[in-house]
Amino acid sequence: MGILKKVGLTIAVSVVLFGYIIHRPIPHDVPHRFKYQMLIDVVSIQELLASVTEKLGYSRWWSYRAIPKVPSTLPDGMKVENEMLGGVETVIITPRSFQARKEPGPAIIHFHGGGWIMGNTDTTMMLLIQAAEETGFVVMSPEYRLAPEHPFPAPYDDCMNSTISFMKSSKRFNVDPKKITLSGDSAGGNLAMAVYIGLIEMQASDPTVELPAMQALLYPILQMLNFMTPSYEQSREFMFNNNLLPKFWLAYIGLNDRLELADVVARNGHVDKSDVELIEKWNLVSPNLIPDKYKRGDKVFELDDVVYDDTLDGDVRKLMKEMILNTKIAPLLASDEIILKIKKTLVLVCEYDPLRDDGILLVERIKSLGGSAELYHLPTSLHAATHIGASMPGSYYYQENKIFFKSLKDAILDN
Repeated sequence: MGILKKVGLTIAVSVVLFGYIIHRPIPHDVPHRFKYQMLIDVVSIQELLASVTEKLGYSRWWSYRAIPKVPSTLPDGMKVENEMLGGVETVIITPRSFQARKEPGPAIIHFHGGGWIMGNTDTTMMLLIQAAEETGFVVMSPEYRLAPEHPFPAPYDDCMNSTISFMKSSKRFNVDPKKITLSGDSAGGNLAMAVYIGLIEMQASDPTVELPAMQALLYPILQMLNFMTPSYEQSREFMFNNNLLPKFWLAYIGLNDRLELADVVARNGHVDKSDVELIEKWNLVSPNLIPDKYKRGDKVFELDDVVYDDTLDGDVRKLMKEMILNTKIAPLLASDEIILKIKKTLVLVCEYDPLRDDGILLVERIKSLGGSAELYHLPTSLHAATHIGASMPGSYYYQENKIFFKSLKDAILDN
C-alpha cells in the first residue's frame, strides 16, 4: 500500500472515529454553537479516555480532572483572598464597590459543580468574578473535598462547615448575615440546597441559627430516584453520554467500585416498585408534575414502566435506598414542612440539559405549596451555560448571566 493510501486510510478511520464515537451534534439553535460543540466533543473525548482507563483497571476520573487552569482577569479594585473557614480552604471575592461600604452588605456562598468528582474554585473563578461584579456582593466559595476519594458526606460536610464559619465571621467581612444567598451550579446546586436544608434542621434545635435569605441554583441535580424524566430522555447524550450522571452519583455515594451499575440506574432499575417509601417519594419526581410545554414527544416514562433489577445484592440495594431518600443527597425529596422554610428560590435551567426537569420540579413544588420560587428557562442552551457566559464577555450567555444575577441582587435588596 502506497504512502498516500495509508494517509488516506488513516484520515478516513479518524473521521469515522470522531463522527461515531466522539462527535455529539448539538441542536442548531444553540447560540455560539461552534464553541459549545467543541466543549461537548471535549467531554466526549474525556469520557472515551475514562472508559478505556477503567477497562485497564485504573481510576476513570483522571481525564475529567485534567482541566487546565483558565486565566481570569479581575475588574479594577476587586480583591481575591484565601481564607480557612471551618477547616476548609475558601476563596473570598470582594468587589471594589463593596469595599467602600460602611454598613454590612449581602454575600453569596457559591459551591462549584463537577459531579462531586471534579472542579475547584479555579475552574469556576470566572463565574465567581462575574457574580461579584454584577451584584456588588461579596462571594465566598469553598474548596470542598471530592469523591470518590472523599464520598458523601465529606463534600457536604465541607460546604456546611465553611458556610457556618462564614456566617459566624460575617462581621469580619462586613457581611449582613440576614442577606446571604446559597448558590451552586450542577452538583454545587445540589450541595447548596442540601446545606440550606441542613441549616433548617439545625435551627429546629437551635433558634439562633440564621437561615440564608435565598437559594439560587444553576441547573442543579436534586434527586436520584428518576433518571428518566423527559429532559433526561431528550438530552442525556449532549453532554452526559455513556450514563455519566449515574456514574457521578455512584461515585458520590461510595459505589465508585460498582460503576457498572450505572446502566441499571440510568433506566431506573434501582427503583423497587414494591417499596412503599420509594413509591411515596416517586410522586415528587413524576413527569406528570412537569408542565406539558417542556415535553417533546408522545411518551413519558412513568412508574409503571420501571423494571426493577432484583439481582442487586442486599448491601447495594440497602445503600441505594438510603442514599435516594437522604435529603442531603436528594434535597428535592425533603418534606413539605422543610421546603416551605426556604425563604426564596431562584432556579436557572437549560432546555437541552438532562437536569432541566429537576429544577422545574423544584419550582413547581414550591409554588404549589405557596412558597416563593422563580424559574429562569434558557430555551436554546445546554448544561454549563453560565460558565460559557462568564468566559465569553458580550455573548448571549454572558447577557443571560447578567439578567440572572440582577434578579438575585434585586431579590436580596428588596428583602
